[in-house]
Amino acid sequence: MDTIISLNGKGFGISAIDTLSFKSFLITKNNLNKFIEIGKNKFLAVSGYPGDVIQFTDFLQKTIQLYTLKTGLSLSTRSVANCIRKELSDCLRKSPLNINLTLIGFDKIYGSSLYFIDYLGTLQRMNYCIQGHSSLILSSFLDRYYKKEMNLAETLNILKKCSDIIKTRFL
Repeated sequence: MDTIISLNGKGFGISAIDTLSFKSFLITKNNLNKFIEIGKNKFLAVSGYPGDVIQFTDFLQKTIQLYTLKTGLSLSTRSVANCIRKELSDCLRKSPLNINLTLIGFDKIYGSSLYFIDYLGTLQRMNYCIQGHSSLILSSFLDRYYKKEMNLAETLNILKKCSDIIKTRFL
């Protein structure tokens, strides 16, 4: 199913991810980690082919760590998102990757932010993001119930309702 649900609240971002890895109709692994820390206060939620996910996220972690060691500066969430977009668009020209990402980060200047980056290198800052087949069902739900300045309790309540909807609507 490769479902990722991410919400941006008042001063925080939160994400819910399924942990299944499957090929066709077979589940190959049920505890795959799709949540990767790529810097201080910056996390990636990823979906796609497991080989592409592991290779690309390792590359991103090392690239951002190298930049931090070279300059002594940490990148903002916006800078990391643009770096990812550039690398994905470069990969699209050489050997395309089947990977979609959601970047969640917090900066002192900009606050919390949520970015959606797809396999084509399209970058969009969003308040909430849904990836996978569940986006067909949950988009209308979040359009109706998402509010921009939600607190943590309200956000967790919405994530619980999204989980309940997925459990009732999917096999």
